[in-house]
Amino acid sequence: MPKVPSTARHPALSLWQSCLHRVLSRKAGARDAVGLESSVEHPAMEEASAAAQEHAPSHEVDVPPSRRQRASACARLCARLALARFHGDHEEVQRLMSELRFTSCDPLWVESLVEYERALLLHHQPFYRRHTSLADFVLPALPDEATVALLADWGTGMPDARALLEQLSTFQPDAILHLGDIYYSGTPHEVRAHFLDVFTRVFGSRWPRVLALSGNHDRYSGGEGYRVLLEGLGQPASYFCLRNRYWQLLGMDTGLHDFNPRALADTVTWLEDSEVDWLLDKVRNAEGRGTVLLSHHPLFSLASVGHDAEGRKLALNPRLGRALASILGEVSLWFWGHEHNLHIYEPYAGLARGRCIGAGAVPVLLHEQHNSPIPGLVPAPGESGPPRHVPGTRLGNDGFLDHHAYAILSLRGPQLTVRYFQMENRLLVPGHVPAPGPALHEETVTLSTSGAP
Repeated sequence: MPKVPSTARHPALSLWQSCLHRVLSRKAGARDAVGLESSVEHPAMEEASAAAQEHAPSHEVDVPPSRRQRASACARLCARLALARFHGDHEEVQRLMSELRFTSCDPLWVESLVEYERALLLHHQPFYRRHTSLADFVLPALPDEATVALLADWGTGMPDARALLEQLSTFQPDAILHLGDIYYSGTPHEVRAHFLDVFTRVFGSRWPRVLALSGNHDRYSGGEGYRVLLEGLGQPASYFCLRNRYWQLLGMDTGLHDFNPRALADTVTWLEDSEVDWLLDKVRNAEGRGTVLLSHHPLFSLASVGHDAEGRKLALNPRLGRALASILGEVSLWFWGHEHNLHIYEPYAGLARGRCIGAGAVPVLLHEQHNSPIPGLVPAPGESGPPRHVPGTRLGNDGFLDHHAYAILSLRGPQLTVRYFQMENRLLVPGHVPAPGPALHEETVTLSTSGAP
């Protein structure tokens, strides 16, 4: 995902933009200074963005090729936006504004740092509720035949995010599980505007069951917004077990220990020991059920999960790997987000099916994706190389931005089928929900026994 500090072309300019955004938001009477649509599109804010793009490169002595590519792509976006405004093409202006926001061209990523510093000053402790009994946080049962939708890194509140949720709703899911990250910093305002309000606009008063994991962005402002989210969803804690007679979906909280945007590239996150004990109990006492794990952070990655003590980039998170090594062979699938991409991996590091579905709503410039391992990546112990994709499962693109994606799980007794869908990253025609295209990939897992307890 974009590394928050590196998205700013120059610290002084970025902080200036951030302060300007706050002033505009307060003038607009926002409940919270972050994420207000009108302030982002205010002419003064646009001029600040243009100035940053124009002036910041002169402060950089040796710009890496990847950053030159990004600057070029951002310049192309801004040029197209300027032309659309000049010609009065309002639909194109709105579409390009949607593309610009939340890409790495967006200077407001620095809001994550501002909110983090504010949380430190206010001594906000990350919200976390522990179980007192191993039977805690086991939620009311799913039907034996159920549809569960999975999406991740979706909380932008932008038209693309709503369009994706509308398309997803056509599958009439019994439950929707979000694997974390409401942007920029998971403040209470962002939780309402970028998550709860969007669900209400799509589903009205008749929601399916909705559950949400904690991502790193959900913790940047101290976790108060995430607590508000759980209260709104009626979710008891940041980890949970959702079951029927044949399957159990285990949500984990990997976001608790990745709360500092300044250490984004170095954080090798982990689970609380008590939560590990709770998870192991659910798998060891599954009573014949198949197990699906859910987290925000990856077990392994092509882009590294962080660094070891020697500063080497790691393909495998050793903390998560060690904590769950004894049960990985019993896990049918593990879904995660964090990286804004879709990765359908071949078996790796003891896990049969690792799946990254983080392409939920954040626009990502085409050249910024890690579809190949980064240089110097240290493989998982016992593996000869980095993770590999299942052939033919790479996300499509429009020539400029990658598409978005989500997954639909169909639970039919002892059989679980997953279909992965992609949706073009564009502002769609208001009131029109495009029908889902053919699945990019489909896979089925069948329990070796009846699966019934």
